[in-house]
Amino acid sequence: MKRRARSILGWLLLIAGLSFLAGEAGGLIGTNRDWREPDDGITIYVETNGFHTGFILPAQAEGIDWHALFPPTDLGDMRYHATGATDHVAISWGERDFYLATPRWQDLDPATMARAAIGSDATLVHIYHMTRPLEGRYARRLVISHAAYRTLATRLMQDIALPETGPLEPIPGYGGDDVFYQARGRYSLVNSCNVWTGDHLRAIGVRVGAWTPAEHHVMRWFPQAAPRGTAVRPAGD
Repeated sequence: MKRRARSILGWLLLIAGLSFLAGEAGGLIGTNRDWREPDDGITIYVETNGFHTGFILPAQAEGIDWHALFPPTDLGDMRYHATGATDHVAISWGERDFYLATPRWQDLDPATMARAAIGSDATLVHIYHMTRPLEGRYARRLVISHAAYRTLATRLMQDIALPETGPLEPIPGYGGDDVFYQARGRYSLVNSCNVWTGDHLRAIGVRVGAWTPAEHHVMRWFPQAAPRGTAVRPAGD
């Protein structure tokens, strides 16, 4: 029995090591080599909380109103319910149990993390309502074309488990300014929240790593701007 357990552990460590090496290689290999920011476009942000990555988008742009899909009235803090209280939304994707069981880093449970890595069809989108962020450690500014923004918005909407009728059903978030909704897609070690971010960026022509399983595989492609003022609370997960 002990020999079998050691064998299983050895294989798991081998798989983890190979995945790490593959991730480091994939994160370094750039795609979309001809990518250049357009002179005229939509400003978005690639955001991070040090582990998860996602997007910060204008609440209204190109005829797309994220407040209509994610009503501020779904938030716990009524101060955000007023029209115009926020002008951006942060959107990220991840595994349901890992999201809901980890409101703080000290709540991180290795068993929950391991189950998510093995694979789960239970996924959520995490939405923060916020004002325009300052560039810095947690938010990297990126300008994309109008067409690319529309494509990105379409792809993001496809990740949301939209009901046949009626509005989305909110799931309470960590505080008064965030909320969860049911999502589509399978989460796993090879299709993590950071892979999700990288896949969307790659699909709209932005230069990013070929495979981005970890946070730094995404963020290394978007250098940090010089700090200006006081950074906002990270719009992360």
